[in-house]
Amino acid sequence: MHNRGVLSSPLTAVILAAGHGTRMRSSIPKVMHPICGRPMVDWVLNTLREAGAKDVKVVANPHHADLAAHLDGRVELVYQRDPRGTADALKQIPAGELRGRLVLVVNGDSPLLTAASVLRVIHGQQESGAAATIASVVDPGRDDGRIVRGAGGTLDRIVERKDVTPELRASVHEINVGLYCFDGSKLVAALDKITDDNKAGEFYLTDTVLHLKPVNVVTLDDPNEAMAVKDRVRLARAAALLRFRLLEQCMLSGVTIVDPDTTFIDADVTIGQDTVIEPFTVLRGATQIGTECRIGPHVYIEDARIGDRSDCGPLANLRPGT
Repeated sequence: MHNRGVLSSPLTAVILAAGHGTRMRSSIPKVMHPICGRPMVDWVLNTLREAGAKDVKVVANPHHADLAAHLDGRVELVYQRDPRGTADALKQIPAGELRGRLVLVVNGDSPLLTAASVLRVIHGQQESGAAATIASVVDPGRDDGRIVRGAGGTLDRIVERKDVTPELRASVHEINVGLYCFDGSKLVAALDKITDDNKAGEFYLTDTVLHLKPVNVVTLDDPNEAMAVKDRVRLARAAALLRFRLLEQCMLSGVTIVDPDTTFIDADVTIGQDTVIEPFTVLRGATQIGTECRIGPHVYIEDARIGDRSDCGPLANLRPGT
């Protein structure tokens, strides 16, 4: 068994972000839609960085110039010119940059994934010595790709959402998260065997498990981490869940949130100890609030700085930069 603190091979992390996101019905690339003040892709990138990934590549669409500009200098950008599926996206990375490494792959529309879960998958791959390790959750209510197990509970195949039959949807409730860690050399060989024989006519990364043995499965405790943001309904749900994570962090650091249900705080807001946030308060951008303040109720603050022991509100709207 490998030491959990030491990688058995160098690690390359890949974020798949080349999809058009047609169900979002937007001219904005799906992964650029903001959640709690950050583009969706930044939540995924920050999670990988927190898990220790230094070599991060993002597979992007060459037509998404705003995504490229946003990530420029922060990651290595790789372009998928034709939308031919997730396996084809990964093949845009030269095979020599994957062989001999652990290759962590995650979908760019997964903002709820945590660094702890990413590390569980990486460690699961190291400790199992498998060809690949994938993450799953059990959630009977979710309309996503299914993990089908064979005799003895071993992984048999992954069925993508478009190919899930009504019978399979009713009988199998283990969901593919979209988080994988591969033996890079075995991954390269498996990618060459993938076909587009499916309803979408795409080369699915999930079909690599048909050519990789054995495949280890790590089941995550929180089904919400598997929520891929495919449309604006899921965007709102993900925002609500991330908002409460942020509010919990504030409260655990010594901030009083009188009514979390009516309080909205962006990810980059900082608040000092013993500050009280009253109901119907919205704190946006890079707002900084000092210690022992009282903010609200009914206050909107964006990119402003509030000194220690200040009162702001009720019914205040501060201009950005105040």
